[in-house]
Amino acid sequence: MRTPLVVGILKETKGWEHRAPLVPSDVEWLNDRGVKVEVERSARRVFNDREYKKNGAVIVDRVKSASLLVGIKEPRVHDLHAGKVYMVFSHTAKGQAHNMPLLKTCLKKKITLIDYEKIVDLYGARLVYFGRFAGVCGMVDSLHYLGKKLEWKNIDNPFSLIRPAYKYDSLQEIKKVLSKIGQLIHRKGLDTELSPFIIGITGHGNVSRGVQELLESLKPVEIHPTNMLAFVRHQKKQGRRLYKIVFLREEKFRSKDGRGFYFEDYLRHPKKFESNMDVYLPYLNILVHTAYWDNRYPRLVTEKMINTLSKKKPFRLEFIGDLSCDVKGSIEITHKTTTRERPVYTYDPPAKKFVEGYKSEGVTVLAVDNLPAELPKDASDHFSGLIRDYVYQIAVHGAKDITRHMAIPAEIRDAVITQGGRLTKNSSYLGKYISAFGVVSTCCGVL
Repeated sequence: MRTPLVVGILKETKGWEHRAPLVPSDVEWLNDRGVKVEVERSARRVFNDREYKKNGAVIVDRVKSASLLVGIKEPRVHDLHAGKVYMVFSHTAKGQAHNMPLLKTCLKKKITLIDYEKIVDLYGARLVYFGRFAGVCGMVDSLHYLGKKLEWKNIDNPFSLIRPAYKYDSLQEIKKVLSKIGQLIHRKGLDTELSPFIIGITGHGNVSRGVQELLESLKPVEIHPTNMLAFVRHQKKQGRRLYKIVFLREEKFRSKDGRGFYFEDYLRHPKKFESNMDVYLPYLNILVHTAYWDNRYPRLVTEKMINTLSKKKPFRLEFIGDLSCDVKGSIEITHKTTTRERPVYTYDPPAKKFVEGYKSEGVTVLAVDNLPAELPKDASDHFSGLIRDYVYQIAVHGAKDITRHMAIPAEIRDAVITQGGRLTKNSSYLGKYISAFGVVSTCCGVL
């Protein structure tokens, strides 16, 4: 029987990262089952070193005995330990150029790299994710910065009372604040210029569910996109409620030749389709975008669309929360990602230019690409619960040759990118990306 691997919790090296992959209570759970845990010392982590030590961890400056190293973000290349097992968001699975040196080093040092992003079920749905908190924080921040923009425009609104997500201690605290604001809206109503206040949402995954979970505190009324135009005509003075629309694919896109929308046809021939959002955008106050996109598919909101629609009345769209953060992607006016320090910029259609911040006419965009880090404790609690059993399964079997160890869950075996100096079969497609970085051919073999 193999000796269990010692687990090591890595120190995060990105300045804004306070999350932890495993929380102290789950470290205790592992210890109780014979799995030892080392924790790299960190003053930044949302749980302090004393909490980990109290729950049985050994605090170290740098991992020593640990062979299974778990973290959140990808480690720095020069920090990688040869022959170890890493579980992280490596940001290599799409062939991201900036992390090919990391992948090259994993091959060279014969590191077993497991990427959380690739841990999926039989239907391809992710099993390990922070998406819920991206949705929660993205919705809070969108409401906050919309409120500040409306305040700048001298439009009285309750959203300016909301703080950014990172200024709250917990999701529970945020929900209490929003519940009070929802009651205020129901009692006093919104400015007629904002009514009816409609939030449009794209996507149906974990991020979208997080957005909608947060909105429930405001008790919105859901309306169907096909009823929206009639609703707006008859509810112009209805300011005592918020409204939400969750768009389906057949509502977001239309066939260029006027035929109906068929999803299979869309997947096979995406170039036959175009965005249908020009029908809805003029009537939304906020669009929150969470849907997956890559360059095979039509954009949802183009710069040309915004330029054209903004010349006509009505055009009520003030804000886009682009939680997908695809630069010049589905939301074309997302021309860069943003940070907590500089979270928004505004696209000015008449001038066709971007202005930093929200103090400008036009459509303001939020595109913060590390939103879950704004609620580090809640996000860590959630995430630790998702990976704890996987960490235990790998550690207790003492397995570094993970793809060959059938006792380890299949979803973990399939999430391995590199092992023993080679790409795994599931990750062989990455060979074309790393070849550009001078990786020798023996490292690009496939397991």
